[in-house]
Amino acid sequence: MVTASVFGIASPAFAHNFLVSSTPADGQTLTTLPAKFIITTNEGLLDLSGHGAGFAFDVEDAHHQFYGDGCVTVTGPSMSIAPVIGAAGKYTVIWQIVSADGHIVSNHYTFTWAPSGSFTPATGSSHPEDCGGTSGGTAPPDPNLGQDPTKQSTANLGLVLGIGGGVVGLGVILTLVILLAGRRRKPTP
Repeated sequence: MVTASVFGIASPAFAHNFLVSSTPADGQTLTTLPAKFIITTNEGLLDLSGHGAGFAFDVEDAHHQFYGDGCVTVTGPSMSIAPVIGAAGKYTVIWQIVSADGHIVSNHYTFTWAPSGSFTPATGSSHPEDCGGTSGGTAPPDPNLGQDPTKQSTANLGLVLGIGGGVVGLGVILTLVILLAGRRRKPTP
């Protein structure tokens, strides 16, 4: 029973958020801009700063130009940005979140921009913006990270395993103490 409660405490450390929907969606062809670009995950995001520090939502074109001001709005399980984009073509969304368990999770996907009617493209930048320094100024996340959920956020794996091992060890010691304390002493003659 003691070890079951120990394992119950340790198990949430492995529950990283994951993408459940996005606007634009992976592989989608947009013909009109939505009100916002949105990433939605399976549970609430951890925005301790209140202004998206540690979060990134970058839109990059095929010429490695970035669009938008880098200002991310975090609400519950979602983060969003204003929809700023350049000329028609293929784009990559590179995103990074702080998962509910405190781990950083990132990934990327592509979509195509094919505006119907007249559209004035925005001017891109050679680097992602950081919302005037308030979003943490993080570099764009590694686009190779997150393709396999088992490889996401492995930077803290040693720490998690060390803490988990310590918790399991403490559970074993507590179990032994309970067992030994529960033994009845035989009366001496």
